[in-house]
Amino acid sequence: MSLKPDMSLELALWHKLQPVSLEELMASTYSVLATLKILMDSTQNLCDCSVSGGDIEWTGTPREKELVTNSLPWSYLQPIWQYAELGKIESIFDIDFEDEFDNLIKWVSAVAPICNYHGEDGYVAILKVMIKFFARLKLDYGVDFNDETGLSQQLGQSNYVFTGTNSINSLPQVDHKNLTVIEMALLSGVSNIRTIRNAQYDKDKPLQFFKKGKTVLVKPEVARVWLNLRREFVPSESA
Repeated sequence: MSLKPDMSLELALWHKLQPVSLEELMASTYSVLATLKILMDSTQNLCDCSVSGGDIEWTGTPREKELVTNSLPWSYLQPIWQYAELGKIESIFDIDFEDEFDNLIKWVSAVAPICNYHGEDGYVAILKVMIKFFARLKLDYGVDFNDETGLSQQLGQSNYVFTGTNSINSLPQVDHKNLTVIEMALLSGVSNIRTIRNAQYDKDKPLQFFKKGKTVLVKPEVARVWLNLRREFVPSESA
């Protein structure tokens, strides 16, 4: 069954946007797994339905690492992270867009409300990596996600068809074709969107925005030029 567009996940203004390390991704995965278990156990009266008090805190023990590395979410997230954060092009072909992204969004959507209720943000690193993945695809290949055959044509893979449009509809901070301010911030390696917004006022090389409704966007070809001038930006290996 397809995801509904109103199953949305967003980064908040106070979330730090700097790159996600592999250790941080492991911690985020553990938090999601632990929260899912708490939700299930609470329905059997085995525990309180609460994630406060360090119940989902990652400490990096061997048991926690084993739980993460043996999990299905982790098998999905590794190649997504490798492309999003390191720009490893070959990682794209290890991903089943429809099933993997849809499942990740369902899992994160299940835990986000209770985490937000208790002031926890353990799922945020996963959300950042997913958004950055889609942003990098548009930056590298000019992909229009409204066209499900566009990705296969751009990558030269005739049998590779993108069927993850519903996943993107669940991420309102991801545009189908251009780059949002959040996507630009994640790609550029800054901690918040202020740097991106202020870039339009640069006297020498201002970043050019345009608006679609109320959404401020940057065209991929414009973003490439600006990002390549930034020290913190990590370009893709073969793009």
